[in-house]
Amino acid sequence: MYVGLGSLSVLFIASLVGYFVTRAQSTVWRDQTSPELPAGLWASSAVLLLLSLALRYGELGIRKNRHDRLVTGQGLAAIFACAFLALQLRNWLEVAGTRLAGPPKSLYEFTFYMLTGLHALHVLAGMVPLFVVLKHARARAYSSSRYEGVHLTRQYWDFLLVVWGVLFLSISLGS
Repeated sequence: MYVGLGSLSVLFIASLVGYFVTRAQSTVWRDQTSPELPAGLWASSAVLLLLSLALRYGELGIRKNRHDRLVTGQGLAAIFACAFLALQLRNWLEVAGTRLAGPPKSLYEFTFYMLTGLHALHVLAGMVPLFVVLKHARARAYSSSRYEGVHLTRQYWDFLLVVWGVLFLSISLGS
């Protein structure tokens, strides 16, 4: 897990370095016609935080053999993951405005789509273990002495929360 998270860290760091280099070298980053960052990014942040808290609630529950808390936490986390992706789609559409097809108009738009899209892709990938753990939780496959899948899934989503915080801060400051 740690090797995987280390590899993902390198990917996100390289993407941010590319973003900052491109931002620093661009003479016109955002022209007058470029939209502001969507306010929905704050809602996306809140949803990821709630997702992380739901997973933590479930993990703490299974440590006490409370299967109901695990199922509730995992179920809420699955709902929040879907909500995050829906909010990101709304944010992308807001940045696109009336132009729903074609390439981004500027480097500003491209980097917004690239950074948030890269994160959303990892959110989508993280939904696989999330739903697998939810399935096993409903089958009561975990206990206070056997919950490694629950723990590793929570770690991955906590990692995505931290990455999102860094991306959101970088995009906000860079705009």
